[in-house]
Parts: sequence; structure tokens; C-alpha cells
Amino acid sequence: MEAVDQLFLIIFILVIANILNDFAKKDTLVIIGRLAYPGNTAVSNRVHLYCKALKNEGGFPFIINLHSTFTKKPKFGYLARNEGIPFYYAQKTPVREKRFLLRNINKSKGIFNTIFLLRKLKKKHPLKVLLFNTNLWDELLLFIFLKMMKITIVRECNEIPSFVDEKRFRSYHHFLLKLKVKMYNNIIVISDQLNYFYSSILPKDRIIQIPILVDLDRFKNVELKEHPGKIITYVGYMGGNKDGLENLIDAMALVKKKNEKVTLQLVGSAPEKDMIRLKNKVKTLGLNDTIIFLGKKNAEEVPSILLNSDFLVLARPNSSQAKAGFPTKLGEYLASGKPVIITITGEIPKYLTDKESAYLSKPDDIVDFADKLVYALSDENAEKIGREGYKIARNNFNYQLYGKKLFDFLQN
Repeated sequence: MEAVDQLFLIIFILVIANILNDFAKKDTLVIIGRLAYPGNTAVSNRVHLYCKALKNEGGFPFIINLHSTFTKKPKFGYLARNEGIPFYYAQKTPVREKRFLLRNINKSKGIFNTIFLLRKLKKKHPLKVLLFNTNLWDELLLFIFLKMMKITIVRECNEIPSFVDEKRFRSYHHFLLKLKVKMYNNIIVISDQLNYFYSSILPKDRIIQIPILVDLDRFKNVELKEHPGKIITYVGYMGGNKDGLENLIDAMALVKKKNEKVTLQLVGSAPEKDMIRLKNKVKTLGLNDTIIFLGKKNAEEVPSILLNSDFLVLARPNSSQAKAGFPTKLGEYLASGKPVIITITGEIPKYLTDKESAYLSKPDDIVDFADKLVYALSDENAEKIGREGYKIARNNFNYQLYGKKLFDFLQN
């Protein structure tokens, strides 16, 4: 047993030495947060494309997962590489501890393991840290140590703060947000609305705007299969009402009355109570043969699912989150070259035009969304609209377009 432990220690030291050697040669960005990387979440995918873009420009990214998020042991260990990008689980395991006390002890260990590793890395090369999907407690602890080490702090701010919709304590929360944002040297936003919101707190030259990103190469060389009828697909997180799943199901009930040869695939996960609610709604509307729950799929399976669909849908309701956010799944939808039916929220009308590059519907209008679906199903120009949508993705959301911009921003 001791021999095995010694062998593992030697391998660990060699891996760290190899990574440190890379750091010594290149400009370095360390991305820290609750990332579940590598994985198939919006956060994990965006982080991965940041890293690929930076690598293309000669930068060297390194990912630190502060929290262990997996419920089952994945194929990788706590220190590994994904497509050449090194990542590290600071709690020394990717698997989340079930016991409350030990889980919180591990969180503290994760913070201090992160600081320990950053000190090692900094000896080789000046670092910049990008905080992504971190909570306030994590940020406060990291802020103290990062400032002591004189490390530049950048923060990804891709959603509007939740207190914006709250009437109580809005001024109090806004004051706290201003204090929090002052901790960062720079921030990255995903939309015009967020740029405008944060520019009232930080000077504009300390903000960079990067829209949704997509890797177009993921959609090459995918096997296409024949299928009867028309397949409509939604891919994403189905919890809560962020993407308007209930509106989509109601719209499908109207579509079914006019087109019986249509199937809606719902791909993704949700908390148990939300999934039960959605399945009960499907049953109540008599759509069990029309709407299929495919469950959560990994990143490798998604391109095939999208390319073997006829239409892709997103019925996002009108909310502060939708106005300020930018659905990352839209990049993958458009990159597939399939026509998209989507509600007009946030950045969407800035890039897409109705019946030219997508089918645009009024948010929270079930009848209008159903009408757009019915129209699209019989539209002779549907394939052309899908191709135009692909061009929008290629010219605006291809991650390779933003490598130099991100690299220069971090260097300056």
C-alpha cells in the first residue's frame, strides 16, 4: 500500500511540475469558481471556450474548481487535463461530501488549497484570476489573499443581481453590490443591459463585453438519421421557469391540434418537484405521445440531438434575468444550422431577425409562440432560415473571435 501511495505522490508531483513549467513559459489566467468542470453546464462550457480562446492566442489558462459538485465519481481525478487545459479540484476530490459537517470543512480546505496553489504558481509567472460563479463568502476570503499577493481580480458578471426585482431592501442590496464590485479590477459582462447596469458602478474601460460563445467544430462530422414526422427540441436546465417550459408545453398543446405528426423532445434535468410538475402538465394535456423527456445528456451527445432535430425552441418569459441575460444554448442552437423559434428577450433582437435568421415570438404569449411553430413547420424557407442563423453564430459567437480581445484585455 505504501508503494502505491508513493507512486501516486510521484505522479502528482510530475503533473504539477509539468503544469508549473507551462506557466513559466506563458501568460497565465487562473479561473476559479463553482464550475463543475469539465461538464455540460452553461458555466462549464463558457469557461472551456474562454480557455480555448486564450490558448489560441498564446495564453495559458488553468481552472480551479472550488467546490466538489459531482454526486458520483467521474472518470477523471482531482488534477487532470481536458483538451490540454489543466484543471484542479481544490477539495482534492470531484465528489461532493454528503455529510453536512465534513462538507463545510472541505469547503474551507478548498479555499486554503487554492491559495496554496496560487502562491506556487505565482512564483513562476504573474497571475490574473477570473472569478466565475462564486458566492460572496468565497470572494471575501479570496479577495484578502489575492490582494496580499498583488494578483489582479477579474469577475464574470453574466446575470442581473436578484435584488433588482425586489422592492424591499433594494437600496441596501445595491450598496452591498457596489462594495462587492469594487473588489474587482475588471469585470466581464455578456449583454448590453449588464454593461449599462455595471457602468454606473465601474468605469467603462474596466468592463469588457463578450457575448455567448460556441465551438462550431462540435457540429462537424455528426451522423444524421432519418425520422418520421417533425422533431422539435429544447435543450437546457428545466428547473424553475427560467426558460418558460410550461409555456412551451401549453403551446405544443395548440400545435398538436393542427399538426399531429410532430414531437417535442425535452433534454435536460430539473429538481424532482419541478420535473414532476412538468410531467403532470404533459399528462393533463394528453401529450404523453407528443412530448418526450430525454433526461440529461453529456456534452458529446448534444450536437447529434440538435442536428437530428427539425426545429429548436426556447420560450423564455419576460423577466429581469431574460432582459439582461443571454441564453448560452442559443449559440449551440444556431451553430447546428437548424431553424430556431425563440421569444424576443434581451440581446436576441440585436442579432436575429424574424423570418430571416429565426422565428421570433412575443414573450409570455402562448398563442403567438404556437402560431410561430405552426408557421415554421410548413415554411418552405425553414432550411434557409437555419442557414442564416448559422451565419449569425459564425460571425458573432464563434469563440475564436474573442481570444485576442480577452487576451489583450487581461494583459492591459
